[in-house]
Amino acid sequence: MSCRHLGATALALLAGGAGCALLVLIGYLLYLRLWGDSPLALGVSIALSGAAGLYAGWILGMLVFSAIRGSENGGGEAA
Repeated sequence: MSCRHLGATALALLAGGAGCALLVLIGYLLYLRLWGDSPLALGVSIALSGAAGLYAGWILGMLVFSAIRGSENGGGEAA
């Protein structure tokens, strides 16, 4: 594993985690605004926003990793 792969992996994990955390935060803020005192609503809100956050974080991480890592053979031309 090269230094480029390590850097791409670290930044992809950071970007994916930030994307996931952002969606969970939005879900929590939505819970506070709409329900505020229901533990069931908190669980549903966190579960739904967490699932969406995991998916969005995975996609964001893959995009960042692919963009930083680049192509293996050094050819950056589009087909």
